[in-house]
Amino acid sequence: MKKFKNAGFTLLPAICLIALPLSARAQNAPDDPDSIVTVQVENDALSVPGTDELYTSGIRLGYVAPTGDLPSFLSQFGHQIYGDGTQRLEFDLQQMIFTPTDTQAYDPDPHDMPYSAQLALHTSLVQDTDAYRSIAQVSIGLIGPDALGQSVQNGFHEIIGDTPNRGWRYQLHNEPTLDFLGSRIWRDNIASFDDGNIGVQALPEVTAQVGNTEIYAQAGGIVRFGQGLDSDYGPSLIQPGITGSDAYTPTSRFAWYIFGGAVGRLVAHDIFIQGNDFQSSRSVGLIPLQGDAEIGGAVILYGFRLTATEVFTTPQFAGSAPAFQYGSVAISGRF
Repeated sequence: MKKFKNAGFTLLPAICLIALPLSARAQNAPDDPDSIVTVQVENDALSVPGTDELYTSGIRLGYVAPTGDLPSFLSQFGHQIYGDGTQRLEFDLQQMIFTPTDTQAYDPDPHDMPYSAQLALHTSLVQDTDAYRSIAQVSIGLIGPDALGQSVQNGFHEIIGDTPNRGWRYQLHNEPTLDFLGSRIWRDNIASFDDGNIGVQALPEVTAQVGNTEIYAQAGGIVRFGQGLDSDYGPSLIQPGITGSDAYTPTSRFAWYIFGGAVGRLVAHDIFIQGNDFQSSRSVGLIPLQGDAEIGGAVILYGFRLTATEVFTTPQFAGSAPAFQYGSVAISGRF
């Protein structure tokens, strides 16, 4: 194993802290008998200007089960670590693709981000009260050629008549991934207008993850303005980042909000930057202190939710790494 092995233990206390139930009194969220299906696309081509580099693509298909539809041992586990709350399971199948800044070099700069892709399945226990949401997640996946990054990216480029990215032969090698994440989001009403129909809300969030994909701890939040704010805990993003997850329960036929926020992140390990964990590969030096800012909006109409987010990131690796941005769009339906 490489150096990340012991780094995970430095973040275990952060995950334990997230797992502690709050002492403040809160009511359980209402039961929700519906399932939720989400399709999400994240891509730097959704930003202006599109760059087709670094974190260049994320695709996710998510399913949220009705409340209470989970095995009893998972329900007991959630109540033991998070206290009371309404529970549901979320499953996400996703692919992420990363490339260097120069995608036309046959032999990419060894000081640039390596080519890589990951396929992963995330299973999350989502537990809600009316004041906060707690998430416990386990992820299994695969990084390397079998994650189909080259086929998906260059196949799409061929369809749209764009040039292929030429350095995929130097991508990270096949390797399994396993990660554990804990998160908590609080919901705090700041102000209300129009007899409470429109309001301002703060959603602070803390998250920590350990595993051989990424090891990090982060804290941040968003502030949002809109109507029907208690319908969800903010928009979903592919992690890491501030994400409210896909679970939502509309409080009215029509809800909407605009938002902005930021997060700071301390990163101990990132396989997409530092390379394979168990064999030699391309790699660059990690910048451990990172941050994101985001702005966007969401609409919930007749049970469907549409969210759009623009994310601005600080440099993630040493050398010539630029700050960059990407767009994220997700649409969810209840059935």
